[in-house]
Amino acid sequence: MPEITIAIPFYNAEAYFEMAILSVLSQTFDNFTLLLIDDGSTDSSLKIAQKYLSDKRVKIISDGKNINLGNRLNSIPAMTETEFLARMDADDIMHPQRIEKQLNILKSNPDIDVLGTNAYSIDENNNVVGQRMGISGNPLISVTTFTHPTIIAKTEWFLQNPYDVLALRVEDSELWLRTHHKYVFKSTSEPLLFYREIGDKYYKKYFQGLPGIFYMLKKHRYSIKYSMFALKYLIASMLYYIFNVLGLEHILIQKRNKLKLDKKSYRFYI
Repeated sequence: MPEITIAIPFYNAEAYFEMAILSVLSQTFDNFTLLLIDDGSTDSSLKIAQKYLSDKRVKIISDGKNINLGNRLNSIPAMTETEFLARMDADDIMHPQRIEKQLNILKSNPDIDVLGTNAYSIDENNNVVGQRMGISGNPLISVTTFTHPTIIAKTEWFLQNPYDVLALRVEDSELWLRTHHKYVFKSTSEPLLFYREIGDKYYKKYFQGLPGIFYMLKKHRYSIKYSMFALKYLIASMLYYIFNVLGLEHILIQKRNKLKLDKKSYRFYI
């Protein structure tokens, strides 16, 4: 019986999907199920996934429907048979020891409910350009939010705490805000994911999340906690728009990282 399920929902992810899959199959901890969930892709993503069905650890779910990320995320725990469940995105790359190290931490610290990791930021050419969190003398840090594709928790936790699918594009933020005071959230300061950030016009991504922000505010009755989050989100939206008009959006993208690193291409198995 596998100990953990690694779930990757995907939609039109052909550009980087194979690298994401290979990074999972190359893990030092190999007793897992890799669950690939298609959200109605119209490119070659499904064919890429099907190439790896010869590996008995790989399972594919594809019903031809496009029902959005939140619904796919909520469907995963119900079809998961393992004790632990790990998030992963279709354009990121796992550090080869990610699963091994996170499982060891969870087994050694049973009080932790959700465990994330530090992450390297990479560009379209797999160049490492930054690090999400700074250097810390403490290997485990208490947090209230995560880089979403780094998390691992018990499957039961995901079943008890579903994403709100109406909080479009901010499903994860709404989940952390709703649950962090009830559970133990920790992150390891070691970067165990290569998190891809590419393109420009990031302000459009923020603008697309505005309906979810207003829904979240109404749902939680404009409480101070959610109002503060919404205010920060609105300010960030406008800043990204202004910086884009000025041709300086890349400065804000780089500032997401606590550490700026000299470009160095990551070539573990690519």
